[in-house]
Amino acid sequence: MSHGDHGKGAAMDHGKMDNGKMDHGKMDHGGGMGMGGDMIMLQDEEINGVMGSAHMMDVRAKMAEHGMTMTHHLMVSFMNTEGEPLTKGTVAVKVEAPDGTVSKPIMMMGMSGAFGADITLDQPGMYHFKIGTKLADGEKRTFHFHHQN
Repeated sequence: MSHGDHGKGAAMDHGKMDNGKMDHGKMDHGGGMGMGGDMIMLQDEEINGVMGSAHMMDVRAKMAEHGMTMTHHLMVSFMNTEGEPLTKGTVAVKVEAPDGTVSKPIMMMGMSGAFGADITLDQPGMYHFKIGTKLADGEKRTFHFHHQN
């Protein structure tokens, strides 16, 4: 699986997001991937025949321009053992901050063959991302990624 396409200006379709806050699809995050900032690669993890690959972009400057406090855009993509992308299903993330607080589940929207969400990483230290999935095969899986902020 290649993340190469994401960093070369691939457009992300946030337009289907309707969380009552703002039309994220019309927001220009700037820079590569439409987001700005450098790509931060996270670990890959395989759970029951599905490989999850995650990465983040620092978007705090562009979010601040729109009065929003989110600091990063988290994206995760999935593929089966045959290397086929898995793009249908329900995906949510819980973020555990360095102080031990855990966010409520944040729905990750399908976009450009992956799932993404804007999150806030506002403390120094280790963050843990618990990503719960129910992909097209109907099996529930939980992926764990982490990042030192």
